[in-house]
Amino acid sequence: MFALLQDPDAVALEPLPGRQKLTAIVVAVGVLLLVLELVRRRKLREEYSWFWAATAMALIVLAVYDGCLVELSRWIGAASPVSTLFFGAFLFLLALALQFSIRLSRLTHRNRTLAQRLALLEEQIERMRQQDGNRNPAARSRPDADRDEVA
Repeated sequence: MFALLQDPDAVALEPLPGRQKLTAIVVAVGVLLLVLELVRRRKLREEYSWFWAATAMALIVLAVYDGCLVELSRWIGAASPVSTLFFGAFLFLLALALQFSIRLSRLTHRNRTLAQRLALLEEQIERMRQQDGNRNPAARSRPDADRDEVA
């Protein structure tokens, strides 16, 4: 199946050189440790951490097993394994932007719903105060009337 995808005139792909391999592993382990520390300190929620941890683990696997990266490069038609890593980084950023767009849309909807509910509750409280004021004339001089004017 993969033989059909390969170009017979394609250049032979070399695995990552030692320094690039070491750099990729160090960066991936650093990101993984940073994510774990941020989750431990409650600076990053667990629901977001899986995405970062999975990406760091995938980078470690691709850097350690050169054959996977070279084969993936051949499969997508990349000129070099480094190009494949950059393409993967682009896909990662695209997925991250999509995830945050979904979360932002959800939060915007929740915010609008909360604002509408708050407005309804404030209206209901005002009606209850007016009903109470009609029954009890002394309640018309409310001590919190100044606060409403400021808001």
